[in-house]
Amino acid sequence: MRVNPLIAFAINLAFPKPREQNVAVAEPELADSPVITMLKRKAGAVVVVLGRRESGKTVVAYRLAEGMGRKVYAVSPEQCPPPGVTELKMEQLEAEPPPFSTLVLDDLPVYASSHDYGDAFVKNLERMIPVVRHKRKLILIFCTQLASLADKYALDADVVIFKPPSLLYQDLERISVKKWQDSLAPIWEGKSDMWVKKHCFILSHSWKGLVSVDKPHSFTEEDRV
Repeated sequence: MRVNPLIAFAINLAFPKPREQNVAVAEPELADSPVITMLKRKAGAVVVVLGRRESGKTVVAYRLAEGMGRKVYAVSPEQCPPPGVTELKMEQLEAEPPPFSTLVLDDLPVYASSHDYGDAFVKNLERMIPVVRHKRKLILIFCTQLASLADKYALDADVVIFKPPSLLYQDLERISVKKWQDSLAPIWEGKSDMWVKKHCFILSHSWKGLVSVDKPHSFTEEDRV
């Protein structure tokens, strides 16, 4: 049966088709996200990865480091870095790593907080952070459970990456960080541990959003996801 064109036009006005933006779109993978493009343009930058233990912060750090396309170094007091990553001791940071490298500090702020502020360990860290962008030309990636345990210079970050916070530490967190964690809580609610490990929320001056996280190529089958 042929429909009168005037009637069809009226029906389309009354019941418009859903707009395309209502259709769910898969989140980008971390290595393909706009933040990688932004960081690659910089000589140096500070990235802070925040979240509770066993939420996948280390995977995020090394996947991000992999996307930079630079030689990767790490100071990791609690576990050995993956294959292909050069391990450094804290006392080596005065001269290492070389410019245009990526340095991962895995849970280092927690480790550093157990040292006295006059300790050479902490002084080395404090001296390095303010100069990574221009003088040292390093991409510096911090992993920590609490921003309140990180050095003040680390909080002047180019990128902050969120994982679910530790419930026991929430009252100790900085107010500005806690506001973001509270606003992101619905993202993690009801999700499995595996889903949480494979996703993170990125906040930067130029882009923010949820991304998925693939396992870094440098990780072996035995490495935890």
